[in-house]
Amino acid sequence: MKHYLALIVIICMLIGYGIESYAAETVQVTKDVNRMYDVLKSEGADLLQYEVTVREAVSQHEIQDVLTLIEKHGHISKEISENAAKFVVHTPHKQFAAVERILLVVPTDKTYQAEIVYTVSGSEWTDKAQAFVQDLTAEAESRYFTSNAKKFACLKAGFGDKISEDILFQNVMKKLDVQQLTNMKDNVYTTTTGYTTQLKASRSLADNMNVQLALHEGNGQSTVTVGTPIITTEY
Repeated sequence: MKHYLALIVIICMLIGYGIESYAAETVQVTKDVNRMYDVLKSEGADLLQYEVTVREAVSQHEIQDVLTLIEKHGHISKEISENAAKFVVHTPHKQFAAVERILLVVPTDKTYQAEIVYTVSGSEWTDKAQAFVQDLTAEAESRYFTSNAKKFACLKAGFGDKISEDILFQNVMKKLDVQQLTNMKDNVYTTTTGYTTQLKASRSLADNMNVQLALHEGNGQSTVTVGTPIITTEY
């Protein structure tokens, strides 16, 4: 699909150039969500979804230890395919309508490393929700991850009235102090990548790109998605 083009390009950049870290590794990823939320709210947006993600490679000899830890978190659902085994734990939280998900992907080919992916998502973002999500994320990081884990923050918001992407991007990018690096546009989507010093928890990709924005216009509503360093959900 066309709206995955930008994500594919960024992933290729990641593979080709590698990742470089911010100096401040301990910055809370929820602070990035909070900053993005404040900016989009100031533009009249209504939050549709947020997602915080932490992921890291797992060596083959660590897989059983990780599985043992995951089992303590909740019931594991297992899915086996030709290429990999997937172990998933879903934990819904009525408070703040948040959902935790722990995914361990174990490739069939043992020459490849496994990967653990932790996400927290929801549609309510308040000061109390931020504190709640940060506590969940901090606990998960201490339990399942090392300091080498990659962090992602993603937020999707909707606008009741159709808005010019030029105005939206100018306003959001100005408030986030984004230095634009790339811009791609088709009949439905506009996707921009850039760099900002305001979003610090995630790691930057090639050319210090650490933020991606996408605007979708259709059916009488505009939706904007912001991700650091890339958008990790469908937009």
